[in-house]
Amino acid sequence: MNPSINDQLKSYGDYLIMKNFSVATRKMYLRTLKRYLRFHDSKFKGQIISQDTAREFVIYRHKQGRSWSTINCDYSSLRKYFREVIHAEWSLKKMSRPRKEQSLPSIISKQDVVRLINQAGKYKQQVFICFVYATGLRLSEALNVKFEDIDRDRLQIHIRRGKGAKDRIIQIPECLLTILTDYYKYYKPENYLFNGLKKGRRYSTSAAQWIMRQAKKNTKFTKRASIHTLRHAYATHHLESGTDLVYLKSQLGHKHLKTTERYIHLCRTDWS
Repeated sequence: MNPSINDQLKSYGDYLIMKNFSVATRKMYLRTLKRYLRFHDSKFKGQIISQDTAREFVIYRHKQGRSWSTINCDYSSLRKYFREVIHAEWSLKKMSRPRKEQSLPSIISKQDVVRLINQAGKYKQQVFICFVYATGLRLSEALNVKFEDIDRDRLQIHIRRGKGAKDRIIQIPECLLTILTDYYKYYKPENYLFNGLKKGRRYSTSAAQWIMRQAKKNTKFTKRASIHTLRHAYATHHLESGTDLVYLKSQLGHKHLKTTERYIHLCRTDWS
């Protein structure tokens, strides 16, 4: 008999914490396990969970039209749970990436970025969009920046526990420091650079995503764009301006140069 769904989720959650996985990865992996366990109970009630039913779940997700990256995440989550938590057999092969799936991230122009900043609503929201674009940070990284991480003299920010739980140092333009200084004098945030409803607590992910949705609505923006699109814009605009690829890789926190190189395909061909 299988343990309850809550018990299995707790076991997996505890394992991920002990292995020092990031909060975002833990949430993602636990969502997958929860979906699988519910799928198993609805289709194979009374049977012991096994890689056979996990395989059926992966196929089911594919039939739903989920992207390769989503299914790959599902696969990774279940494989780790089977192998490391319940010590069950796992011999399934990872689903190969479709040959034609060569998707590129969406991109917006510098003019688009300015429009979004100007129409973001409140001053703090405008500064937040400006900050994400000017640093190229991932959303979670931007939300976790504290005042103690900013080196005003060296124009650097210490990014702590970015993707893969790795630290890195990024350079920031002097104009951004000026904006942040004015922002601080006006709002007097505590601890985190961007506070939520309560001072001392960081902005929530949902609130940050809402900022972009509202900015798009205010500008009647029709292009596909999210907070993460600002990171893509940062990378592409830097390459178009002649920024060194290796330097950009370090700024973005990419593990492989190949990941950074994909932005070359988004660059305008008429820039000089």
